[in-house]
Amino acid sequence: MKVTTLLENSSLNEHFVSEHGLSLYIKTEANTILFDTGKTDAFLKNAEKLNLNLKEVDTVIISHGHYDHIGGLIHFLNMNQKATVYLKRAVFDFQYVSIRTNEKKNIGYPTELLKYKNRCILLENTTISFDNLHIIPTIHKIYTLPKGNNLLYKQNGKTLIKDDFEHELVFAINTTKGIHLFSGCAHNGILNMVSAVKSALPNSTIKTIMGGFHLVDTTPSMETETDLELTAIARELKRLANGATYYTGHCTGHNASKKLAAIFKNHLQKLATGKEIII
Repeated sequence: MKVTTLLENSSLNEHFVSEHGLSLYIKTEANTILFDTGKTDAFLKNAEKLNLNLKEVDTVIISHGHYDHIGGLIHFLNMNQKATVYLKRAVFDFQYVSIRTNEKKNIGYPTELLKYKNRCILLENTTISFDNLHIIPTIHKIYTLPKGNNLLYKQNGKTLIKDDFEHELVFAINTTKGIHLFSGCAHNGILNMVSAVKSALPNSTIKTIMGGFHLVDTTPSMETETDLELTAIARELKRLANGATYYTGHCTGHNASKKLAAIFKNHLQKLATGKEIII
């Protein structure tokens, strides 16, 4: 199985366009998968540079309703007429905003997407499985959620509600080597994402964990995990998925990456636009 990073905050070199967001192209024996689409059409441009034909994609999985993961979907649907899109039904129940130092920013999906709902499978509580792909919509909040969520809200009309991230899912591929887990941002907490996969696929070994962990760096307007908390998360993650290799970036901050690396050593790798990974 091969995973190509079509979009990430950083890039391998200046040849590729990078932006705040995530998009992964996943090729298995049976399927050609697009996991998230970034916020613009940049992932399409990078795919062309990598000689990847996105018209061949048959399965699209959107991790959650934030613009840096779903914003590019409209561009994809305009050029690919066959792919089925899987996402949580709750994505379209609200719009999404962040509020930082009293400034509200829209971070939801483009409303033009609503006319493509017939291309979508809207998930609620039941895991969808086919061809060893598992799209898991239920993530129980066993562990504490990331503190970086504190500025994020969902909006219905003029009503603002703290985002509970019921619009987020986790994706896993089961292979002979083990389970490969994909997370968009892990707003529900990467520990809860791993627990959801272990619950849905018991007695399986997690081989790879890839995507954002939403362990962002502290800023003047946002408090995030302490060094001790980051170390505790890393140790528990290692316990839950002992022996796994981790590929992260996007919403995993520099400080979190250092603390994770102290525990995972060479099992922690950085995602970057243009990077190709054989797993």
